[in-house]
Amino acid sequence: MSFAHHLRRHAFVALQPFPVDPLERREPQFIRDELPLFERYFEAWHKAEVMGLEHLPPGASLVVGNHNGGTLAPDMFALMAAYWRRFGVYRPAYGLAHDLVFTVPGVRQWMSKLGAVPARPEFALELLRRGSVVLVFPGGDVDAYKSWSDRHLVKFGGRCGFIRVALRAQVPIVPAVAIGAHESTVVLSDGKNLAEKLGAKRVRLDVMPVSLGFPWGLIVGPVNPFVPFPTRIRIRLLPAIDLGLPPSAADDDALVRDLAERVRETMQHALDELVTEGGFGLLGRLDLWRESMATRDRRG
Repeated sequence: MSFAHHLRRHAFVALQPFPVDPLERREPQFIRDELPLFERYFEAWHKAEVMGLEHLPPGASLVVGNHNGGTLAPDMFALMAAYWRRFGVYRPAYGLAHDLVFTVPGVRQWMSKLGAVPARPEFALELLRRGSVVLVFPGGDVDAYKSWSDRHLVKFGGRCGFIRVALRAQVPIVPAVAIGAHESTVVLSDGKNLAEKLGAKRVRLDVMPVSLGFPWGLIVGPVNPFVPFPTRIRIRLLPAIDLGLPPSAADDDALVRDLAERVRETMQHALDELVTEGGFGLLGRLDLWRESMATRDRRG
């Protein structure tokens, strides 16, 4: 399928009516048609490596990830593409997305067809009860727009609703840690103070980031598009965590906070290991390019 064909198809998607029920917008055939484009992009630009998909149990599970790379979140899409390639497009899988995604014409239709639903506990709970895999990033904008100096930290911002959802749905949690995508742009500041002054909480935003990105240079705000730097992305799924508690445990606030912190600490430890292993980000992508050039010279 040519790039021009993809452009025409996406233009057609942007003009389609938007179904009312957010849980009925996913289209497996659309995902199948999009998958080759995802694969070409992530192979050429990010050399994405996804490990540990075997840790996903059969049936429903809540995949909990750290969030990187701002609005474009390339690690999220890399994980989705790897999932579709491994399990097929008909195994139900959804991702919880910020409300802003569903305010942009064209983008909202495209994301919904891929399986994005508004980040609401009731939607996640219903999908899990239907047997779906649901991807959530508890840190949301706080994690996605952490500053450059904090790029190797897992930040949930005190949010622990994902624990309540997992307990009420009685499903395991599968942690997924990603590294490298946060070097696709340079976040100078998360802009929390600016967000407070602008009243950004009214649109469910805790940050108003200031970042550097191509081709605009200085970018203020979370929704400005940019061309991501060609960083290498590495993603690792960890063994599933069975909370082993009844649904009623979701009403114990102290317990929920403790469980959320345990999951975050588990993910931070795994992320620290990825940092130690290296082979990610801008330098990781450059190393792969050098290796490919050296191999080509030897063959030549």
